[in-house]
Amino acid sequence: MSDQQLELLHTFRAFIKAAENGAPIPPVDEHDLKALHELCTERAKRYCGKDGVISIEMTARVCSPTANVPAVRLRHTQRRRLYRQGLLTDWQHGAVLEQVVFNVASRIPMNGTHLDAEDFIRLVRASFTL
Repeated sequence: MSDQQLELLHTFRAFIKAAENGAPIPPVDEHDLKALHELCTERAKRYCGKDGVISIEMTARVCSPTANVPAVRLRHTQRRRLYRQGLLTDWQHGAVLEQVVFNVASRIPMNGTHLDAEDFIRLVRASFTL
């Protein structure tokens, strides 16, 4: 494992530990979230509906160079949970999501590792109608 990979892993673990203790999750660039979603969608096509494990390194490669990779990954995971529960169908066209979903997912206030589904849906609806 390279020094860069090791540092990314340590940073990721420290971030997740802080998040598990309720630390605020900073906003991220919505384009990074969309890029990670598209990577997962492509993997699902190749591997019969399963996006499998997306490594931290793969996440970093699809994100912008200045991205907070752990924050992108955590926000993506929570947005994906809502997607899999069918809560985003109003803004979904197959595997493609409206940009408003990524916009809200990138900036909704988060403390800890959980995203409030009701707040998320309310913000998406409010943003979509603007």
